[in-house]
Amino acid sequence: MNRMNHRIYRAGLLLSVTLTGMAVLIIEITATRMLTPYFGSSIFTFSSVISTILFALAAGYYLGGRIADRKPSERLFFGLIVLAGFCVLLLQLLHVELLPRIAYRLSLVEGPLVVSLLLFLLPALFLGMLSPYAIKLLHRSDAAGVGTAAGLVFFWSTLGSIVGSLVAGFWLIPGFGVNSIVVAIGLGLVLLGAIGLLVFGSERKAEGSLLIVVGLAAAIGVAGFESPRDETLVYSTDGLYEKIVIRDIPYRGRKARILMQDRNINSGMFLDDGRMAFDYTRYFDLYRLFVPRLEHALAIGGGAYSVPKAILRDTSATRVDVAEIEPALFPLAQRYFGLPEDARLQNHVVDGRRFLQDSDKCYDLVFLDVYQSFASVPMQFATREFFRLVNDRLTEEGVMIANYYGSLAADTRPLILSLLKTMRSEFVRVYLLATDDPASEELQNFIFVALHSTSRGDAVDLGSARRIDFSYPELRRVDEFELTPDEQDLSGALVFSDDYAPVELYSARVLRHYDAMLAKKR
Repeated sequence: MNRMNHRIYRAGLLLSVTLTGMAVLIIEITATRMLTPYFGSSIFTFSSVISTILFALAAGYYLGGRIADRKPSERLFFGLIVLAGFCVLLLQLLHVELLPRIAYRLSLVEGPLVVSLLLFLLPALFLGMLSPYAIKLLHRSDAAGVGTAAGLVFFWSTLGSIVGSLVAGFWLIPGFGVNSIVVAIGLGLVLLGAIGLLVFGSERKAEGSLLIVVGLAAAIGVAGFESPRDETLVYSTDGLYEKIVIRDIPYRGRKARILMQDRNINSGMFLDDGRMAFDYTRYFDLYRLFVPRLEHALAIGGGAYSVPKAILRDTSATRVDVAEIEPALFPLAQRYFGLPEDARLQNHVVDGRRFLQDSDKCYDLVFLDVYQSFASVPMQFATREFFRLVNDRLTEEGVMIANYYGSLAADTRPLILSLLKTMRSEFVRVYLLATDDPASEELQNFIFVALHSTSRGDAVDLGSARRIDFSYPELRRVDEFELTPDEQDLSGALVFSDDYAPVELYSARVLRHYDAMLAKKR
């Protein structure tokens, strides 16, 4: 091999490992977006995807090294790339056809691992085989030695992975659908391998051409394969942080439009009058019991913007800030949920805690409703440091109203009790309300009402709500839903802090409770 051909050969190998390194990370990041609509963006989803990819890569490194020592062949190296591409296309076919059929039958805790192994093991395995194989081929053609060959391969492969991670997060996922990304990666790998076979790997040039044609046909077939039509679907897209779906469904004898973020039903409205469909969102109106005059309100978590819309409708002078980290939701709320154009509403695309930290405003009402996956509140919105920050941003007679999901069953109540104890460590008075039944151990929403000032805290009797002119009259009976855990129950509860807040662990118990409830209904 002359010097020019050697340079081309070396550049071809290193370009291949760079591009396949990019593919691995793009698949890994996109994989979490595939699973979150079914299992939520929980720690179980991320751990399952990362563990599966790492296991597959480890096995691929081992197998690739063994095969490379026995049969160091350019034809086999580029053939593995082609095979990895077809596995990615198969992954997309399984994602579209199989995943919707099996995902909801699996546990929210163990399900992500089962599906990750089924979908992502083979593509990552074949991609993992490439690095040791490239080292062998490069070393065989380069007198610099195995150490230099290994360093070059791992440098370019890792650099490709870095670029793939950035491209996936900053460009591909925000700009394209998951399906398009996966099909493009699969086809790209088939083309890369086929071109390698044409240039380096085979005297029978028809092999590479045939693989290109077959890869194109497979990609077109997979891209055109659609799930059965869903008559309830109004809108669907991949947001920056989760899958966003809007549906029109029958609810309580009426037609309701709901917003789903991954597996969470975030909020909804009745289409006939535009009012809130779900009970828990109506509890924002409790501010009337505690706040003499609502001038400034903050909603942390916009969702369908039901609460900001209701405040704007029910008051004439209140200014409303919304801190919503998902940028797609504000225009969707205007288009599909009747959110009006109003100069009193200011939308901020930012994490709610960061917004409070950077803001110098004080609010009469802070309404908190944030979730990162089914039943799992982000840790940063559950600690005493966060509640201290909220308390600092409340006016003298301000109130925080917060929604959390859970159960009072023995294995799940630590989440609710720990939240109550944590809030009590920062607020002078905290009310805990069940939205369904205070004596029930079933899953339900719990509303926490925390007061800033002592001037009215001890004087407010929930029974006086019967005299308040709420927009939703059912709130007049709110005293019937109050929970007052005794000190013995609270003694074992944690005070969550930024240093230690096992919210995911407690939420996992809620997930298991939910899975058990679904199993009984089947």
